[in-house]
Amino acid sequence: MNNKTDLVSIVIPNWNGKKFLSPCLDSLLGQTYKTFEIIVVDNGSQDGSIDLLKAHYPDIKLLALNHNTGFSFAVNRGIEAGTGEYIALINNDTKVHELWLEKMVSALQNHAHIGSVACKMLSLSDPTILDGAGDGLRRGCLPARVGHGEKDIGQFSNERYVLGACGGAALYRKSMLNEIGLFDEDFFAYLEDVDLDLRAQSAGYQCLYVPEAIIYHLGCGTTGSGYSKLVVRLSCRNNINVMVKNIPVRLLFTFLPYIVFLAIVLSGGCSHKRRLIIILASRSMGSVTFIAQNAQKTRAS
Repeated sequence: MNNKTDLVSIVIPNWNGKKFLSPCLDSLLGQTYKTFEIIVVDNGSQDGSIDLLKAHYPDIKLLALNHNTGFSFAVNRGIEAGTGEYIALINNDTKVHELWLEKMVSALQNHAHIGSVACKMLSLSDPTILDGAGDGLRRGCLPARVGHGEKDIGQFSNERYVLGACGGAALYRKSMLNEIGLFDEDFFAYLEDVDLDLRAQSAGYQCLYVPEAIIYHLGCGTTGSGYSKLVVRLSCRNNINVMVKNIPVRLLFTFLPYIVFLAIVLSGGCSHKRRLIIILASRSMGSVTFIAQNAQKTRAS
């Protein structure tokens, strides 16, 4: 635990997730790979999460923030506090297979050219269903977890290169993060991992999907349903942010028909008028807000 070589710093953001913490942490403590530290970054929880951690997990490093700063900010503080050569990120609403960390670390050790590792994510409520097998990007620049919602029948049982790892279950080289930068805190939550994936790819770092590394994920345990107002608003806004930051203008014009088509499909698929309004408002305002924020940063630098 004290040797930085091959040490993994596992960062877990938490916001009112007390009911998830014990199953998640207990599964980590049962890992076959033992060279790790756990850092829980609490985003101003009011549900007794901090009391639970102090009482039952005194050896875990706890960073207590005063309010909900979002996923990106919280995770970045955890990464900065980590002393490991590798950085693992997992959501609090997960349970990991005992070999999860061993298989992930082995991939980084055996493939010097990769900067991150993605794992097989299965539904916590129904382990026969895939939650994801790495992150991808459609032609319409819409990010998606590969295989999400599919029955797991072995279609993703081989190692393969993917765009990147879902931030809810990923392993990164600390040296890569030092080079390309941490998560963009303007995203607050959702798709900040895809932004980082694209920046890593642009810098020459590949991501390897390792199917033997398995994690079980509830999904939206903190923010509620994937159709909640918060999730829809942030996802739609940050989809624009990902394109503005990372996709060359030439490619945007090339894929414009796909982008428009997906926007129509998503909007047309809304069964609730209020959700449609949220999507349209998020898409129209997201890039404007993001560009303005980054313009201010540029002038200040």
